[in-house]
Amino acid sequence: MKKILVFLICLLIASPAYAGTSPLFDLWRFFKEGKMVKIPSYNSGPFPNEFMSLKDGSYKNSPVKIDGLIVFPKKGEGPFPMLVFNHASGGAWLFANEWFKFDRQMGRQLLKKGIALLFVDNFTGRSVVSADEDQSQVSTYSFYIDAFMTLEYLSKDPRVNIKKVGITGWSRGGMNSLAIAETRIRDVLVSEDLYFAASLPRSVECRQSGFFRNPQPIKETKIFMVNGKKDDASHAHVCEEYGAKMKAAGADIEVKTKSGWGHGFEANYEPEFEKGQEVWHNCPDYYTEDDGMANKDAKIDASCTTNDGYTIGGNKAQFKGMFKKFFKKNLLN
Repeated sequence: MKKILVFLICLLIASPAYAGTSPLFDLWRFFKEGKMVKIPSYNSGPFPNEFMSLKDGSYKNSPVKIDGLIVFPKKGEGPFPMLVFNHASGGAWLFANEWFKFDRQMGRQLLKKGIALLFVDNFTGRSVVSADEDQSQVSTYSFYIDAFMTLEYLSKDPRVNIKKVGITGWSRGGMNSLAIAETRIRDVLVSEDLYFAASLPRSVECRQSGFFRNPQPIKETKIFMVNGKKDDASHAHVCEEYGAKMKAAGADIEVKTKSGWGHGFEANYEPEFEKGQEVWHNCPDYYTEDDGMANKDAKIDASCTTNDGYTIGGNKAQFKGMFKKFFKKNLLN
């Protein structure tokens, strides 16, 4: 048992107070050439009508600063392409965890190819370090705001090729990596000239993430979404259906479901069932409608959630090639 809380649908607004030290300091030892940075962002309004706080601008009343570890290649001349890593619900400490080496290993290999890196910590700036410290303070859309605030932050750095910025993450980080393809979220937060060039969402929850039921995708963003068919935390078939809707609406997206893979399939241990993890399969859907409001029956609370647990792990070495190929193709070429 690795005792990792990796996914939780979040309902509340976060406190803007800063507390504690970011787990990214633990990651720093793997990237000694890196630099810790502060990225200005905001909290969204409360569940379920989180998008409305973006639409009416009230999110600006709740500013925060999130942490990032930024790393540039030692060789070559900028501006460099950039890959942004978002963490799962377990928190940014997973980036340095012995059981979840994938992101930092892939980051190191892409860094040698000339791609800069940015690991983002969405929790510490909101008084949360890990899921054990009630990460339900951080609403779903606060993560989505962070993604575009990160992109805007990078657009002001002359060392970054802003037209070649990618994003990836698994579980909650995967939700983030898919939400960035929605035009209506982007357009109320940053310039319409900004977009992520490439996105690789993994182990995504597509039914209860507040995504627009009828997506209007940013067509410049190339998306490769990968889920496991045996994922009993986030059901892959829902993402297949949502990906088809995105493609029909003009998205440049490929959706791959791998047989035998579960949640967190890139972990470097064999799949194992983790008791006590929160599951929400009995809860209604949570989507954002075209008017910006959530569907009327959206609900995620104790009446529909259980702590039955789900399977985590995978050690899928073959995914490494898929990952590197996608980002080398779309960020270097």
